[in-house]
Parts: sequence; structure tokens; C-alpha cells
Amino acid sequence: MPKDWVEELMQLMCASNLPQENIRTAQQLKRRNFPESLYKFREVNDYSLSNLRDSTLHLTFASNFNDPYDSAVNFDPHFGKSHIELLLEHTEGIYEEDRQSILCASDPILELVKHDYSQIDAATQIGDEELAKVATVIKDSHANFIAKTITEMNRQIQNSYKICSLTERLDSLPLWAHYAKDHTGFAMRYDFRGLPPENMVGLLLWPVIYSGVFNASNLLRGANSGKAFNNLFGVIAALHKSPDWDYEEEWRLVLPDSKDEPPRNLFAPLKAVYLGSKISESNETLVIREAHAAGIPVFKMRLIPHEFRMEAVPHPL
Repeated sequence: MPKDWVEELMQLMCASNLPQENIRTAQQLKRRNFPESLYKFREVNDYSLSNLRDSTLHLTFASNFNDPYDSAVNFDPHFGKSHIELLLEHTEGIYEEDRQSILCASDPILELVKHDYSQIDAATQIGDEELAKVATVIKDSHANFIAKTITEMNRQIQNSYKICSLTERLDSLPLWAHYAKDHTGFAMRYDFRGLPPENMVGLLLWPVIYSGVFNASNLLRGANSGKAFNNLFGVIAALHKSPDWDYEEEWRLVLPDSKDEPPRNLFAPLKAVYLGSKISESNETLVIREAHAAGIPVFKMRLIPHEFRMEAVPHPL
């Protein structure tokens, strides 16, 4: 279950016409709850060593992540109107009695098809089986339209924001395995609590909520009518993930950005580095060298025999 303050934060940010006061209150609320430490797991390569040396974090497109649903939204492109209501709006010469009869039918689309074909010359005979096929084609076409619209929206969101994922967990065996190349990489520790309130990195940092795909219908409703709407819906979508990922206890830097801009690095308050328990001697030397350049202490993860856990111990250097 999400923390109470995270639920409050999401309620503030999910206002349909997001007022500035909600944003200010949300920023203050999350800053009061910044963790003492957030960690970034990396395998050893030129890019990660550069981030270590320069005290930066790498932000990239959600489309590059391992979760295909990352930053995805669900929404109703018709904003509450049913398929049959939309069809009836474009059907001329239909009496109100017939309209109500169609709306109340067990299969309204089929009922509309029957009504339309009943207006054709009586000499044209079309059986119920053929009418059902026509209704199925109409329904399938609409379902494909909905799927295509939502897929295109998600593609745009996943390529319009730059994201960097961090975690409150240093002691997670799966995180070390998945993101630090089977414990052979390293983790960088950051403390964002000392950043000034106006610092951009602090403003971009948000907690993740594990409640499934975000339904953005209410936030997008104004856009359909040309009115004001919550244009931070993409940021909010990036903070929603499947409950399957809740073990990661994730926070994210989410930067609204042009899809034409490349991934970028941002300076972050780096405090320490932790070597994986299975890091090679050569890579250990490389990481320690860059940690010295960054002026931060080095720790190493030590596996506790027979307990399925680990602890960080100072590196003797």
C-alpha cells in the first residue's frame, strides 16, 4: 500500500485543472519526505564511471526502459460518451422512440444496424447472420481505433520525458542483480534533502506509486473541448507503475523535454559509492579511482552467509 503522504501528493497533482497552489503544496510535501538516501545501481562502463566522476545522473526516455508499460496511460478518447451514443449523433432521421430502443438494447450496435438496414428497400433482404457480421465489423473497427489512439498517446509520452530511476533500497538482492550486472557493478548514494527549494533537480524528484496504469481521462477532458487541462498528466503517468515493481521503492527524476532532445546528465548531490560483492579487481580499481576524483567515500557490499542479506562495510582502500 502507498504511504499516506504519497496518496495526498497524487490527489494534489491529479486535479483536473491543476492550480499553481496545488503544485506548490505538492512540492513542499514531497520535500518534507525526501529520504535520507537514494541509490542508483549501475554496471561498470564508461558512461557510469563518467556519472560517478562528475556527480551526475543520466536521464533518458521511458521507451528505453525494461518495463514496456513504463509511463503508460489509459484514457477514454470519447470522455464518457459510449460508442453507440457517438454513432447515433451521426445518424440522421431517427425518431426519439427508436433511439431509446437502440440505447436500451442488449446489443445496441447490432440494434442500430438492424434499424438502418430496415430503412432500405424492402426488396433487399439481409439476414440476421449478415447483420451480425456488419455489427461485429463496426465494433472491431472502433476497438482498433481506441487501441491505436491510446498506443500513440503512450508513444508520445514515453518519448517526451527524460527519466532517471533511483531507489530507497541498498540491501535489495534483486536490484543488485538486475541493475548492477549480477552484483558486479556499483551503487551511488545521493542525498537530496540539502538542495535549495528552487533547485531544479529537487523539483524534478518524485516518488513512484505502485497502483497500476494511470487513467488520465479526467486530466485530459479539458483538452478535448479546447479548455484548460492538467498538462502535467505525463509526469503523473511516469510515477505510476505496476504493483509487480513495488519492491524497488523507487523515486524518479522526471524532466519534461522535447522528443528531439537527446538524453542528458544532471548534477546530483552524490555522497558515497558502494562496490558490488562480486565486482572484479580491475573494475574495483576503476570505480575507486573515479570516487577519489568525486571526493566521496567508498564502501563494499558484503554477503552475510546463509542469511540472504548483505551489509555495506567501509572499503580499506
